Amino acid sequence: MLLAVRGSSERSAAWVRALPDVVAALNGEVTRLIGKKPAQAVKAARVMQKPSAPAGRVVGLEEPLLPSSVLVHYPYAPGELEGGRRRATDPVWSLTIHTIRNVVRQSGQPTLCYLNEGPARGFVREELLIVPHGTELPPDRVLRRTR
Repeated sequence: MLLAVRGSSERSAAWVRALPDVVAALNGEVTRLIGKKPAQAVKAARVMQKPSAPAGRVVGLEEPLLPSSVLVHYPYAPGELEGGRRRATDPVWSLTIHTIRNVVRQSGQPTLCYLNEGPARGFVREELLIVPHGTELPPDRVLRRTR
């Protein structure tokens, strides 16, 4: 009964009246991650974002590169194998082995690796599972069954 007396409509009506002032105040403050006011950032064609936390490793132009001859597995995106949702029985890592086709480096950004005959998206070093040389894969008939 107390809820019926105090009703939430009073509070939400007050919030709706105050919302334009709150949005104007937030748009007028410089945001820490982009170093700009949101009103300026919306108008810009491109906005560079600083990392929210310092990286635990060297990133950017100083980051050591994986050699192009290294063999890797990449993690599947949800539903990438069957085109739907990911099931618990789906493999996490790609069934095929790939080499690195292209590496994109930018100052202050993690290095992105693109794979030969892999998905079009880029991967950071931590997302790739390096396959040691000399590793023997299961026969193709086994791999075909799991796809």
